[in-house]
Amino acid sequence: MIYAPAALASLKDILRWTLSEFGEARAERYTAQLVHRLESLAAGHPPHPRPCSTLSSTVGHESHLRYFREGRHYLILRETDETLELVEVFHERMNVDAWLRALSR
Repeated sequence: MIYAPAALASLKDILRWTLSEFGEARAERYTAQLVHRLESLAAGHPPHPRPCSTLSSTVGHESHLRYFREGRHYLILRETDETLELVEVFHERMNVDAWLRALSR
C-alpha cells in the first residue's frame, strides 16, 4: 500500500479530530479499524473496493479510482497491476462528488 501525501494528511486530521472530540480510547479504536481495513485491502482480502464511478457520475468508468467505505469515511484508492495507493480519505458529509472530480483529472 502506498500512501499519497494528501491521504496521510487527511488521516492525521481525522485522528486528531477524533481524539479531541471522543478521547484517546476511541481514537485508538478508530485508528486500529482504519489500519486493519487498509492492510486487508492491500492484501487483496474481500470485500474489495468498488469503482468510484458508482459513487459519482463525474468519474468516468475508465478511471482507476476505487473506494471503500470504512466507518464514516471513504477511502479513495488507485489500483494498478502492481500496487494499491491510498489517494485521499473523505468524510461522508464532504462533497465527495467535487473531490472525486478533482482527483480524476
